[in-house]
Amino acid sequence: MNDDEHLRRELRSAREELVRKRARQSDGVPSAESRLPLMPERDEAFLRLALMSVEDLETHIDRLERDLADLEDGIDRPDVELE
Repeated sequence: MNDDEHLRRELRSAREELVRKRARQSDGVPSAESRLPLMPERDEAFLRLALMSVEDLETHIDRLERDLADLEDGIDRPDVELE
């Protein structure tokens, strides 16, 4: 799997987790219960997303969207110094 595909999968999983958490908040479910990664439809590769708060998920989604846009614009691995 390439970086682009991995980012897209993680972004999709993060958005799904954010929807779950927002739905639980509107139903009045305590936040501690909404953090348990027990639902079978979660992507096992991204279970750590279930432990994030709504605010952390929103920030993470923003970062993933930026990273994906950078890849699409040809900016690959900005954290690696140019030689």
